[in-house]
Amino acid sequence: MRLERLQKKYSKKIVIAFVITGLFSFGSFLLNKVEAKEPGSVSSQSRGLKVGVVDLNSVFEKYGKRTAYDAQLKEQEKQYQKIINDKKKELVSLNEKIQLLDLGSEVRKKEEETFEKKNMELESYAKFAEKSLVKKYKEYFEGLYSEVCKEIEGIGKREQYDLIIKQEEPELQGGGISELQFKVGIKTVLYHSDSVDITNQVIDTLNKKYSEASKGK
Repeated sequence: MRLERLQKKYSKKIVIAFVITGLFSFGSFLLNKVEAKEPGSVSSQSRGLKVGVVDLNSVFEKYGKRTAYDAQLKEQEKQYQKIINDKKKELVSLNEKIQLLDLGSEVRKKEEETFEKKNMELESYAKFAEKSLVKKYKEYFEGLYSEVCKEIEGIGKREQYDLIIKQEEPELQGGGISELQFKVGIKTVLYHSDSVDITNQVIDTLNKKYSEASKGK
């Protein structure tokens, strides 16, 4: 049933691509130009343009908070699935009971009505569970994306970057021509030197803050 396919539907790679390209369809992440205010500092024109590159997929994969959230959502999914399985077993048991009753008897008619009612309840609950999980996945990835962008912006301001853009390596194997065109279209960085890659800095900063916040709880 659909709930059992939800984990595949909202797998890591698909959700990240959805959050990055669907919710926020910017070609790159542009920071406002920072002009130094301290005495003796120089402008970006005199020091040269400072550019950084971040692999957002890598950030999401290695951020400890993401792992914790994944575990919470999987546990919630297991709870929903357990309730659904229990309801299914109840229906199977009830159906077996019905088959032993005389056709056309009042008792059988009542049990059949009960069966239909419980079956509708099962379908309704399954839809509720799926929608609830979809909503939770969406909200949690939106929150993570916002947090990551805020941290990148903070690094940009503190270290006087003029521009920070996202790097993404789409998987080009498989799929039709339309899917291939989409994957090529979301790739925004064709080349960069290692010196401008600040991905690990972003990951380390996020994980350090998350670790400190977790200890304080």
